[in-house]
Amino acid sequence: MNKFIKIKFAVILMTLCSVSFLQAEIRPLVSGDDYEVMGSKGSKNREVMEFFSYACAACYSMESFVTLFKKNNSEIKVIPVPTDLGHPQWQIYVKAYYLGEMLNVLDKSHSKIFHKIHVEKRQITKDSDLKALFVGLGVDADKYDKAEKSFTLDAKIRKAKQLTKKFRISVTPTFVANQRYKLNNQNLKSTEMIEKALQDLTVIN
Repeated sequence: MNKFIKIKFAVILMTLCSVSFLQAEIRPLVSGDDYEVMGSKGSKNREVMEFFSYACAACYSMESFVTLFKKNNSEIKVIPVPTDLGHPQWQIYVKAYYLGEMLNVLDKSHSKIFHKIHVEKRQITKDSDLKALFVGLGVDADKYDKAEKSFTLDAKIRKAKQLTKKFRISVTPTFVANQRYKLNNQNLKSTEMIEKALQDLTVIN
């Protein structure tokens, strides 16, 4: 490699490093660009709703951030809200999340379902497959059937759809802080800025 090429390579490398630094730069939030105000009133407590789908690759990628955020911000309640975004084939994943919650195996089922879809590359398309997954996690088959046919499950699914509509969720993952501020992840660009936004926008005045 001659001297000219070395210098050119160094300049390119410095440029790339500068771009990466700028993307992770912490800056003041801009209303209307970084987040949308969804109403005049928010929740009384610090909370974040995370609209997601197990079928969403970006949601799977965001899982490590969400886990770390909860660990570092224990005073902020994180509420996952599964959504199908109008995709019929995603409806089973909304059911999957709430069944894990109701059957007290969410700590196992949540990561298991993500892994099955995005690592094993195996979609869940049938109720029988979903049942097999939960039974494989140690859930009693009769207990699963009772939960799957329950009014409670239907109510949770309806509530998730109402929240999706209320906050005009059109892409996943989407975060809503204090039931008032909907984040624009694309404009925020980095997980550092997303964390800053969630911290700043959940402050109770």
